[in-house]
Amino acid sequence: MKKILPICSFLIFFNAFSQTETETSGTMEATSKSLMLDSGGSKFIIKGTSSLHDWEMVSESFKGSIAYEGNPDQLSLKEIRITVGVKSLKSGKRIMDNKCYDALKYETNPNIEYRFVSVGSLKPSGNHTYTATLNGTLTIAGKSKSVPIDVTISVSENQLAIKGAKPLKMTDFDVEPPTALLGTLKTGDDIVIDFNLNYR
Repeated sequence: MKKILPICSFLIFFNAFSQTETETSGTMEATSKSLMLDSGGSKFIIKGTSSLHDWEMVSESFKGSIAYEGNPDQLSLKEIRITVGVKSLKSGKRIMDNKCYDALKYETNPNIEYRFVSVGSLKPSGNHTYTATLNGTLTIAGKSKSVPIDVTISVSENQLAIKGAKPLKMTDFDVEPPTALLGTLKTGDDIVIDFNLNYR
């Protein structure tokens, strides 16, 4: 009888542990999500300066996805991908657009791409919102560079939004700032990528 009691206790403990582990695994699996970028409800803008006036090019369509685990109160990012077609960027001035497409080497490198690598920091900043530094690889005109980007993230049950702005230099990606009008219009080297990405 004395030998049977320890065996029974062990079996009860083992069954309880196995059930708890299964429930935990199920919860983690249920909170893993993958969402697609809603380009219609998002924005991607490249802003710059020139010798005549400031300018901006707005992408009319782009695509991407995000994968993460957790819930609105506890977030763990796993993957972020963004692809912007160079020729989807429009400034409203055809000459300016064509000069920029050529500078971005669109014929051999038709896309601007971003791939998430890791989280530098992620801190809650309010109700279901975070401030974060995302480390990733940005590819422009065929040249890839590691870039940290400061962003704000907001999460709801089936939606996630990432907002931020990243200052860059064209020459960091071997892009020569375009000129037009026989050289009377010269764009500056500094640009800012301004984005508000909504995943659903």
